[in-house]
Parts: sequence; structure tokens; C-alpha cells
Amino acid sequence: PDGDGLSLCRELRSEGSEVQIIMVTARGSAIDRVLGLELGADDYLTKPFEPRELLVRIRNLLRRGRGGEAVHRRDSARYASFGPWRLDLVQRRLIAPDERLVMLSSAEYRLLCRFIEEPNVVLARETLLPERRATAAFDRTIDLQVSRLRQKLAATDGGSELILTVRGEGYVLASGVEYS
Repeated sequence: PDGDGLSLCRELRSEGSEVQIIMVTARGSAIDRVLGLELGADDYLTKPFEPRELLVRIRNLLRRGRGGEAVHRRDSARYASFGPWRLDLVQRRLIAPDERLVMLSSAEYRLLCRFIEEPNVVLARETLLPERRATAAFDRTIDLQVSRLRQKLAATDGGSELILTVRGEGYVLASGVEYS
């Protein structure tokens, strides 16, 4: 209430924030659109608008965000840290907080990597078992793999709350992931 979107965008960018910004505004002149984009907005949408158009713009912005700096960091990283654990992406080993190595099967490693790629996002069985997409909804193999992975992660404090079940939807890695 004490400012406008252009000022807020300018302030966020001057502080170094890389948050993704879509401006939704009644200001529709070419000068306003150009100014909003020059100040650092990622997209600009004028009112009135079609809600489906806003959804598409949000999806596109999120997809571009995933393909940016974080992906390059992930591609060159050796370790992915989540909760109290570290995953060695080169030697394919899970490392406990006390530096103890925890053996993972190939399937468990692939599953954990899939969770790490999209932390805090609910992943359906079909996403976690792409090779069995047609039957994954009825396949309990994924449940067994998730259960085994949970048992290994639960060996440390806070580890049992890392992979959660979202009833009727799938599983989620309830943790941020940092790459180093």
C-alpha cells in the first residue's frame, strides 16, 4: 500500500534478489512495459488478462528458473546436501553426518537423485518409475524402494522426516538441497 510494483521491483533487484517477478498491472502502455522489464521483471502482464495465460507464463518462468544458474551449479557439483545427509554424486555414496558411508542399491541411488532434482515437490509414482509409467500407479515396487530408502535415512536424527507420503499423490523430499 505504500508503494508500487515498479518501485518494489527496483528495490528487490538493487538488493541483489534473484526472485522471479511477473508484473500484473493495469499499466499497459509500451513505456510502462519496457520500464518494468528494464527494472528487472521477468514478465509483464496487463489487466484484464486470461487466467490461463497467467498460468502458462508462471509455468514458463518456473521452467526457465530450473534451467538457469542452479542447474549449472548442480551439474558441476560433487555433493548434494539435504537435511543432515550428503550424497556424493561422483562416487554415488550416501554420507551420514558422522561421515559414515551408507550403501545404496542402484535403484535407491536413482530414486534419491530423482528426489534431489525436485525437492519439496510432490512426485507421483509415474514420475519416480518412468520406465514403468503405464503400470506405475498399481506397482508397489516404488513403495518398497521408498521404504528401504527411508529406513536408511532414519538412522540419523531428522532423517525419518525427509521423505514424506502425500496420500493419493506420491512422495516428496521435505528438505532443501544445496550443492557443493
